[in-house]
Amino acid sequence: MAEEEKLLMRLKNGKRNAIDEAIAVYTPYLSTVLYNMLGNRLPKEDIEEILSDVFVTLWRNADTIDLEKGTLRAYLAAVARNFALKKLNKQRDYTSLDEIELPDEAPIPEENTAESVVWDAVMSLGEPDNEIFVRYYIFGEKIREIAKATGVNPSTVKTKLSRGKRKLKEILLHAEGLL
Repeated sequence: MAEEEKLLMRLKNGKRNAIDEAIAVYTPYLSTVLYNMLGNRLPKEDIEEILSDVFVTLWRNADTIDLEKGTLRAYLAAVARNFALKKLNKQRDYTSLDEIELPDEAPIPEENTAESVVWDAVMSLGEPDNEIFVRYYIFGEKIREIAKATGVNPSTVKTKLSRGKRKLKEILLHAEGLL
């Protein structure tokens, strides 16, 4: 019986040291998967929380895992990716106004309303501009990384960011009297 099968059998039998072994064996791999997926988009604490959630899910769902459909390693990687995507989607819901220069005299409406208007404005930029804008300002990706991910020249990424800021300012000036 392969090591993965033995480990899964111990997990199914509720052996406490089995989850400790799974954590020791799979944490480095899952950390690499998450780093490759997220880069610097989430703080270390969020990554640790995702890893904890993955192992809790493993403990709770050990009975339903079928190694004939794939490896335990692949299962854990898929669970980690799903948790990471959920975390990123939650993070996107909290768009910050810090990156957009507002005139000093501009009254800022309630935070949720303003964030909603800003998010809609960013999305109205269209592809690939909105993706570039989100990757740079919300996820903190470097221009080189964005260029590689979107297939756009780095100088074009810079230009799109600059023009995007101007477009956003114009959109927000007319949006519900935000500015």
